[in-house]
Amino acid sequence: MSEQYQVNQIMKTNEESKENGLTLTKEDATALVAARGDTLREERRVEFGDSISPKLIRAFADSSFINQEDYAETIARLQEIFFLYKNESMDMVTDDELLAIMKNAYENESAGDLEYLEGTALEAFARNVRAGENWADRYKREKLNLGDDPDEL
Repeated sequence: MSEQYQVNQIMKTNEESKENGLTLTKEDATALVAARGDTLREERRVEFGDSISPKLIRAFADSSFINQEDYAETIARLQEIFFLYKNESMDMVTDDELLAIMKNAYENESAGDLEYLEGTALEAFARNVRAGENWADRYKREKLNLGDDPDEL
């Protein structure tokens, strides 16, 4: 996807995030696209199709721990953490699952602390995935407060 397309997709997220007092400028969106590219290179990853950035923005835009002053910076850092943990979890989780896990950990375990999110909350999750534990059922039941009905997963 072209850089301009990606910038436009990010800018469209303002329609939803402005309800929470958060907006990105075109410069912010351009910087996020560039940061995403840098992170993909650092993590030796590629993305096919649409970028994860708009989904990530939509997932986190309602957080009480994000304010306008650090919005773009926080989203850039969350992008880094997302791609790091795609690798750390050996791609055994879908993008949507990882976003849900990240959001839950960000809101409930790390209270908006990105260092804690990256170094503690998500590291424990990734360690369990690498150990071969059935992370999905256990995590969804324990952390996302789902019942015992397998159809809920």
